Amino acid sequence: MRMLALALSLLAAPASAQTLSDVTGNWAGASNQGFYFRAVLSEEGQTARLKIWNELNGVPAADENVQFDNAEISLMAYASEGFPRLEVVDTPDGSILQVVNQFADEEYQGRTVTQIQYLDNQFTVIGFYHKDTRYSDSQTFECELDLWNGKATVNGGTRDLPPMDFEARNASGWGYSAAFDRGYCPSVE
Repeated sequence: MRMLALALSLLAAPASAQTLSDVTGNWAGASNQGFYFRAVLSEEGQTARLKIWNELNGVPAADENVQFDNAEISLMAYASEGFPRLEVVDTPDGSILQVVNQFADEEYQGRTVTQIQYLDNQFTVIGFYHKDTRYSDSQTFECELDLWNGKATVNGGTRDLPPMDFEARNASGWGYSAAFDRGYCPSVE
């Protein structure tokens, strides 16, 4: 979170649209009984843009028929080499698309993971994880969200999140600072 404040103060660089990561899968996981998808993460100045395509009969091409487009899913500022990137995790409940970022600057290093599933015709954020460590005193801040079950674990303590409707988990409205902006993870300075 501390890094978010620093990144927000940067001037936006021109969008380069360089592809950072391109993954494919099936939302139903290994059974292949759901929509096939392609997800592409590209650099857009100081942020990373996530686009997703769905298709019933095979892996879709990255074309103009994009079904999901979020230009602020992750930060580019202070990202470690090879990050941000996409990962697909198959679970018994289907595939989870993860937007993973590792970052570092002169004061902090950390990691964030945003987890997305395609549920009831919506790209849904089901989980979020953030951890950062300050170099000067090794102080660590950690926040993990289970949005599907309405739980937040901050530095080891778990609490219930405020009630939210299905639309509140829509990944279209989830930017790199959403967990903090919405108060799910506390701001720490």
